[in-house]
Amino acid sequence: MIFEALLLGIIIGKIRGGQIKRLGYLTLRFPFMVVLSFLIMLTTSIMISLGHETFIQFKMLLYIIAYCLLFFVLFLNLHNRSLWFILIGAILNFAAIVLNQGRMPIDLILLEEAGFLNMLQSINIGALPNYIPMAEAEAITTYLGKRFVTPSIYPLKQIFSVGDIFIALGLTIYVQAIMQSKLHRKAVGVIRFDHHGQIRR
Repeated sequence: MIFEALLLGIIIGKIRGGQIKRLGYLTLRFPFMVVLSFLIMLTTSIMISLGHETFIQFKMLLYIIAYCLLFFVLFLNLHNRSLWFILIGAILNFAAIVLNQGRMPIDLILLEEAGFLNMLQSINIGALPNYIPMAEAEAITTYLGKRFVTPSIYPLKQIFSVGDIFIALGLTIYVQAIMQSKLHRKAVGVIRFDHHGQIRR
């Protein structure tokens, strides 16, 4: 859903008169840590799906490290209101994973109905240990797991959690806000005085 959130943010930003070039003027502190966090999550998920024993054994630790990096950056940037949505979504996903020993609860019936048969089979035979069937998950985490699916008319089928929804919403708001940001205009139009008392722009 991240790609869709970014695209939707750009579309809304353009409709509201924003400029794509302003996406280059990010005010986020320590953005490289966000990239590192997502790289750890992505690499861990891929290696687990490939059956790499080391990643399977340490998946809990790797997910905790990744989320801690993400939380650190989000906490330092909470002056940006849109990031509150991302923080809430990340906390919900983190809780679902940690309370199930490094596994995200997922609705197997929904997987079958949506046509994710290969993924369903992999989970059933234990080939995807980073997921746990909803019926086996901790009670409270069944509400936090992947239990929603995109509408049938949507070309890219996806199954997602309530945390994913918050993250996507936050990204959309953040992107369109940056495109309309007045920070760049202020920086360009600021008037300074040099030591001779002359006006400079």
